[in-house]
Amino acid sequence: MTWSHRRWDADHLGLPDTEVELRTFGNGRFYGRFMLDPTPGTIPPLQARLVAVTLADQAGSALATAASDAGA
Repeated sequence: MTWSHRRWDADHLGLPDTEVELRTFGNGRFYGRFMLDPTPGTIPPLQARLVAVTLADQAGSALATAASDAGA
Protein backbone atom coordinates (compact mmCIF):
# COMPACT_ATOMS: atom_id res chain seq x y z
CA MET A 1 0.00 0.00 0.00
CA THR A 2 1.02 3.63 -0.33
CA TRP A 3 0.95 5.92 2.69
CA SER A 4 2.24 9.48 2.81
CA HIS A 5 3.69 9.12 -0.73
CA ARG A 6 5.78 6.06 0.13
CA ARG A 7 5.41 2.30 0.13
CA TRP A 8 4.11 0.84 3.38
CA ASP A 9 4.68 -2.86 4.15
CA ALA A 10 1.41 -3.81 5.89
CA ASP A 11 2.57 -7.43 6.21
CA HIS A 12 5.31 -6.40 8.64
CA LEU A 13 4.21 -3.00 9.95
CA GLY A 14 0.44 -3.44 10.09
CA LEU A 15 -1.64 -0.46 9.03
CA PRO A 16 -0.54 3.09 9.90
CA ASP A 17 -1.82 4.43 13.23
CA THR A 18 -4.08 6.92 11.43
CA GLU A 19 -7.19 6.42 9.28
CA VAL A 20 -6.56 4.62 6.00
CA GLU A 21 -8.48 5.67 2.90
CA LEU A 22 -9.61 2.88 0.57
CA ARG A 23 -10.84 4.53 -2.63
CA THR A 24 -13.70 3.13 -4.68
CA PHE A 25 -13.65 3.29 -8.49
CA GLY A 26 -15.89 1.92 -11.24
CA ASN A 27 -15.10 2.12 -14.95
CA GLY A 28 -12.26 4.52 -14.12
CA ARG A 29 -14.55 6.91 -12.25
CA PHE A 30 -14.03 7.76 -8.57
CA TYR A 31 -17.17 7.03 -6.52
CA GLY A 32 -16.05 7.48 -2.95
CA ARG A 33 -13.99 5.98 -0.21
CA PHE A 34 -14.09 3.73 2.79
CA MET A 35 -12.23 4.95 5.84
CA LEU A 36 -10.49 2.22 7.82
CA ASP A 37 -9.74 2.91 11.48
CA PRO A 38 -6.93 0.48 12.38
CA THR A 39 -6.15 -0.79 15.85
CA PRO A 40 -2.61 0.35 16.75
CA GLY A 41 -0.12 -2.46 17.22
CA THR A 42 -2.05 -5.05 15.23
CA ILE A 43 -1.41 -6.50 11.79
CA PRO A 44 -4.63 -7.38 9.97
CA PRO A 45 -4.30 -10.73 8.16
CA LEU A 46 -3.81 -10.65 4.41
CA GLN A 47 -7.21 -12.33 3.94
CA ALA A 48 -8.98 -9.51 5.83
CA ARG A 49 -7.20 -6.87 3.74
CA LEU A 50 -8.12 -8.69 0.53
CA VAL A 51 -11.78 -8.84 1.61
CA ALA A 52 -11.78 -5.06 2.23
CA VAL A 53 -10.32 -4.37 -1.22
CA THR A 54 -12.74 -6.81 -2.87
CA LEU A 55 -15.76 -5.19 -1.21
CA ALA A 56 -14.60 -1.73 -2.28
CA ASP A 57 -14.11 -3.02 -5.83
CA GLN A 58 -17.60 -4.56 -5.89
CA ALA A 59 -19.13 -1.35 -4.55
CA GLY A 60 -17.42 0.63 -7.31
CA SER A 61 -18.66 -1.81 -9.96
CA ALA A 62 -22.22 -1.66 -8.61
CA LEU A 63 -22.21 2.14 -8.56
CA ALA A 64 -20.81 2.28 -12.11
CA THR A 65 -23.51 -0.11 -13.31
CA ALA A 66 -26.24 1.90 -11.59
CA ALA A 67 -24.89 5.12 -13.12
CA SER A 68 -24.80 3.65 -16.64
CA ASP A 69 -28.32 2.19 -16.23
CA ALA A 70 -29.63 5.60 -15.11
CA GLY A 71 -28.14 7.23 -18.18
CA ALA A 72 -29.64 4.72 -20.61
